[in-house]
Parts: sequence; C-alpha cells; structure tokens
Amino acid sequence: MKRIPCSGCSLLCDDIIVRSDGLFVDEVIGACLKGKERFDQINAKNRILTPLIRENGELKKISFEGAINQASKILNNSKKAILYGFSNVTCEAQLKGIELAKLVNGFIDSNSTICQGKVLNAAKNTGITLTTITEIINKADLLIIWGANAAESIPRLLNKVLFSRGKFRMTGREIRTLIIIDPVKTASFGVMGVRDVALRIEPNKDLDLIRALKEECCSADSIPEKGVAGLDKDDMKRILLNLTGTENGVIIIGQGLLKPQSNAKIIEELLELVQMINLKQEKGRISVLMVGGHYNMAGFEHIALSTCGKNHSLQFSNNKLLETQDTIISKIENNDFDSSLIVGTDPISHLPYQLSKNLASKPIILIDNKRSATSEIADIIIPSAISGIECGGLAFRLDHVPIELKKIINPPSNILTDEEIIKKIIKKLT
Repeated sequence: MKRIPCSGCSLLCDDIIVRSDGLFVDEVIGACLKGKERFDQINAKNRILTPLIRENGELKKISFEGAINQASKILNNSKKAILYGFSNVTCEAQLKGIELAKLVNGFIDSNSTICQGKVLNAAKNTGITLTTITEIINKADLLIIWGANAAESIPRLLNKVLFSRGKFRMTGREIRTLIIIDPVKTASFGVMGVRDVALRIEPNKDLDLIRALKEECCSADSIPEKGVAGLDKDDMKRILLNLTGTENGVIIIGQGLLKPQSNAKIIEELLELVQMINLKQEKGRISVLMVGGHYNMAGFEHIALSTCGKNHSLQFSNNKLLETQDTIISKIENNDFDSSLIVGTDPISHLPYQLSKNLASKPIILIDNKRSATSEIADIIIPSAISGIECGGLAFRLDHVPIELKKIINPPSNILTDEEIIKKIIKKLT
C-alpha cells in the first residue's frame, strides 16, 4: 500500500492510499466520490479502449496508427484548426499541445478560459493576493465561499481548510468563521455552525454587493439602512466586521461569480475590494483562492504563460504567437475554424446548443478515455491512458502548487498517454 496524489479534481489530494499489485488496483482508501469515480473509470462500461473512425455515419474500429494518420491528415489540411480542452491532461501533454498548435498555425485554448482564467486576466490590471491550501490550514480564521458549492464540486476542500488543525491554528474549526455568499442554498450550507454567516444574495446582484462594500470602504459605522442585493443592514454589518477583523481571511471564488453579470468587470472589482481591505489592514490580510473543476486547469495557465507569455487563447501563425481577442467561445460562435482537436473534455455537453451545433458541423478529433456526447459525434476517437493512475506527470493544484502524479498500473491494450498521442501526430506532420 502506498500514498498517491488523486487526479479526481483540482484539489489533487496527496493522501490517498492505494493497494495494488502493479496489475490491478485492489483497494482505494480516503478518496471522495470524485476520486472514487476516477479509479472506477479503469474498468467503466463507458471506457474507450480502441480507436474509432466515422465511416458513412457510423463509428468503426481502426488501428492506432491508422487513427493517428487520419487525425494528422485532417490537421494538415486545415487552415483554421482549433485545439481545446487540455485541463484533464498532464503538463507534459499540454506542452505538446501548444507545440502542435504552432505547427498547424492553429488556435489553442483550455477550459480555464471560461473559468479561473478570467480571474488571472483581471489580475493584470488590479493585482492579486493568492494563497495556498497549507497556508489556509495553518493561518486562516475567515473563509468566504462566494458563488461556489465547494461541498459537491471539490468534496474534500472544506474538510481540509475548515476542519484541519494547523500549525498556528491549533483549535481548527472552533476559531474559523465561514461565510457563504450564494443565491442558492447548496450542500455547502450544511457545514455551517452558529458563528458562521449564510448570505442568500439575490441572483446576479454580486456586483452590487461588491460595490457597496467598496463604497463603505470597510467601515461598519456607515452601513446604509437600506439593504443591498437582498441582504439587510445586519447582514452587511456582519460581513464588514468579519472582513475588517480577520487576521488571515480567504475568499474562495467559484464559477457562480464568474458567469456574465452585465458588462462590468465583476472580478476586477472584487480584486480591487481585496486590495482596499489589505491597504487598510494594520494586521492580517485577505487572500484569494480560485476553485477550478478539472484536475490540471491551473497547469495550462502555467505552461502557456511560461512558453508564450499569455495564459490562454493562443493563436499561432508561422510559428509565432499573434495578438488576438478571440477565445474558444468566439471562435466557435463565429465559425472561425475548419476542424477541431478536443483533448480530455466534453464541449458538446458543456457548451450552449448553438455552439455545440457549430462545433459538430466541422471534423472533430477526440482524444479521451471515456465515452461522452462529444464522442458520439466525433469523426476520429483516439483512446488515452488515465493520468495519475495509468501514467504519471506534472499537474498544478487549484492553489497553483505543482504536484507530481504517479503511475500505479499499466494502461490496457497498450493504450498511449495523451502526450504520446500528440507526439505521434506531431511526428506525422513534420
């Protein structure tokens, strides 16, 4: 039995215990439902084990070499190829993905473009104070979960940051205050205690609350009599007192705060609020933690920044990065592509109908290990090994800490890793 990092979600828990003889995974201890699902995928019914190609509207088996040849042919004939996903693969595969995008003069983007990438983009203008899971455990006395259902999206996050006893917070949960800001009563509300604050904000009113807090400049003495965004005066006073009185507070930003809410830059204003609080604080500070779902979403940000100087939405021409305002969404919306390579994600399920329809109208190459809505319409499907179980590699945790994934067993049927598949495509094109 040995401890291994779990690639079930972006928390990348490194305390999962696995018993294996090198051929099979016999027992998994300590994994949450997402982690268990990741290990169950080894023998799942929807596991893809052979390459497939669409002929006359039906998917038929093809050899690995044949699938790679056909994928290379599509990309070679494309003038406007798009590459998307890369949040459920290792950093090594992400690096090869960018290399492939350069080679085909393509456009590459990750899932982070509609998630935590928005926060990092806003930080270019405002600055950002980040933190780590370890620092939260050791120092935090205030946790604000804003627009995230952490209990279900990242199941062990609250267990780690709320209940763990740290080096400087030996009493753990007893001294930590939890504030949840959400229009919906989610499962996360179930962990709240008597000292915690539940704020049921009106839908799409987050910006109003942020601006009200900025106007008050964290002064609890000048709270307006009238409520803000569905919160009364007492609610406002509670949140202001906690923000100004904390020694080490953390705002956990979820997807609910990243959705479009008018034309204003809501994340920039939230980061400005954090900076205002930190400037006024004589002791203590407020930090930010971004909740990303896919296990290596943060990894693509680091790989793209280190190699290209931009964290996502990379457009190449003649092996050079071009300045562009496009994202994967605008590319698909405007039909500004002629083929797509999808790696480790399911855009047909995740994107709105019209975008999915546009994507399906052009040839799709899919690299993934399980069946999905995208695999049902893809023209070429190349199965891949499960990262963190059947192959190792580097990944970045949601707090941007690098974690080395471990290989436990060999993949079935000589299935290749994502990195190896992309390497073979690159070799065919050069």
